[in-house]
Amino acid sequence: MNTTDNNTLLDFGGPPTPAALLWFALVHCYCVLVIGTLGNALALWCVGTCGKTRRPVKVLLFSVFLPALLVCLLTRPVIGEALISLITRDPHRVSHMVININSAVYSSLASTELVSIAAVAVVRAVSVLSPHVGTLEIGGASLLVATLCLYSGVSGAGLVALMAISDAYMVLVTILFFINTTMPAVITAVAYILMIVTVQRNKRRLAASQQQAKSVSSMDQATRAMLAVFLSNLVFGVPHTIYHLMGKLPLYMSIIFHVLFSTHFMVDPLVFVWFNNNYRTRVQSYVQKVTHSLSSQATSSTVQYSTTSQSDNHRHHPSTNGQVDTNV
Repeated sequence: MNTTDNNTLLDFGGPPTPAALLWFALVHCYCVLVIGTLGNALALWCVGTCGKTRRPVKVLLFSVFLPALLVCLLTRPVIGEALISLITRDPHRVSHMVININSAVYSSLASTELVSIAAVAVVRAVSVLSPHVGTLEIGGASLLVATLCLYSGVSGAGLVALMAISDAYMVLVTILFFINTTMPAVITAVAYILMIVTVQRNKRRLAASQQQAKSVSSMDQATRAMLAVFLSNLVFGVPHTIYHLMGKLPLYMSIIFHVLFSTHFMVDPLVFVWFNNNYRTRVQSYVQKVTHSLSSQATSSTVQYSTTSQSDNHRHHPSTNGQVDTNV
């Protein structure tokens, strides 16, 4: 992904950035930290505890949402500190070494998320286009994920290294960044287009038996959920990619586009859970159980408090039944 996101944050040259924008970016950063972490953890919980999802598919889906969770949990605090340094005009609050390390971690994790989305789309497309081909096993899925992580780590660290060596490599960095962001998106788009066309063409044949119909329904749910994640990435990612093809721009432009882009770390997992009926139903059922349990505890506490209060009143105001009236 982008290696300049973090480096530009400590650039105190150029026109001043409006304080309101910096404060908004800071609040947004911590929203991504909290909501993004919880949202991606929820998506991982849904995938990990789902009995209908095959283990190889779980491994592939983990490679999508685990990097996103780590981006929110590990890199956003550093970005928040960098934004505070801009607000307070304190260039020594965060060192450039920390920024570079954070940039390498962020670039590797975000790239892993992007190529994993493409890998999931390709695997799903192969299963739809060639249903008679053997399904991906846990060993193959693990090897694929390991390869994607290695590629993302090398490319992310390499881009950061080029940036650190000299600004003369900016053109090369821009080209590599464009390839790393565009190629997975193109591959994912082609895979989903082929899937949709094939499913529509073979819908009647695949629904010939009840068992096949159930398989098609489950497949469509998983495809729809990941397609929604891909579209979310496009909405928030395309402006970000275009921004980095426009050369050096003022810092406030960088903040605006990166705030927009980082929003997808919050939206993607929520979209994924919402568009998968099984996951959405399980989450709603769990929330209802928790709400009912809390409500029952509150009711029990209220009844117990009311009973205790009545008992205390009886002790402080004893009944006069059986007592002799001395006024007669």
